[in-house]
Amino acid sequence: MSAPPEPPPSYDVATGSSTASSKPKPSSHLGVPQEKNGIPAAARRSMEDLQRPLPEGWVRSYDPRENHQFFVNTKEDPPKSYWEHPLDIPDVVRGLSAEERERLQEEEDKMRKRAAHTPEHSDDESHAHPELPPRPNQAQNPPKKKFGEKFKDKVTGTTHEERVKARAEREKEEREYYEAHMRLRQAMQKAEMTGQPQFFAKDRDGKDIYVQPSNSGYGYGGYGPGGYGVNPYGSGPYANPNARYIRPGYPYGRPYGGMGGGGLGMPIAGGLLGGMLLGGLMF
Repeated sequence: MSAPPEPPPSYDVATGSSTASSKPKPSSHLGVPQEKNGIPAAARRSMEDLQRPLPEGWVRSYDPRENHQFFVNTKEDPPKSYWEHPLDIPDVVRGLSAEERERLQEEEDKMRKRAAHTPEHSDDESHAHPELPPRPNQAQNPPKKKFGEKFKDKVTGTTHEERVKARAEREKEEREYYEAHMRLRQAMQKAEMTGQPQFFAKDRDGKDIYVQPSNSGYGYGGYGPGGYGVNPYGSGPYANPNARYIRPGYPYGRPYGGMGGGGLGMPIAGGLLGGMLLGGLMF
């Protein structure tokens, strides 16, 4: 009986290594969490990472092939690229000075406060079970509040009904931002592939917004009176692509967070897209 064939090569072996960095050891990859508010866990982490602060000497760049951002340590020679945010890479964090770690931690703490995330639902606020029909004598004897609900009323200064309404509004806002985020990424990718500005949305004045490619020479006048271009590289979170940083040489991925939906409790709205959303977008 002949010997069994050799097992197939790994992804890294099959595709070969590049001059970009090798994959860092993950801090902790949890199982894939369920989506929250219609946003998949991977997309939530990607949007969170777009807002998070970076250590000195690090920049964000964009890879149109994967349609994802990546992070570059420009202090290395040659610069090293990673899909993971630098604060999710233990070796990077250990190499930061105490002052730099403290600065980044303070910035992230401020972001979490601005995100205004509430704790995960307790039993008194669960949407998992439908309400039962009222009993005949319920009008005369309304049900008593559970301890957890009364505690939240006191701590938050809001009622159960107010919290449910606020949560529904946040869920709607997150879904709208996710839709806008995906549209922006699609426009960015197509603009880079074609070298031409791509329609993104209409602003509240009804003007067309176009996403410019990284090498765009288009000015405001190039779109006529009914439109204008935005450059995610010149006025957004991404580094000047003319630097030509090499994408990471390993498969795209990032660790999940321990908060709801696989996130870190960070805001997912902000930056260039957040400013446009505040102005009102129409798709």
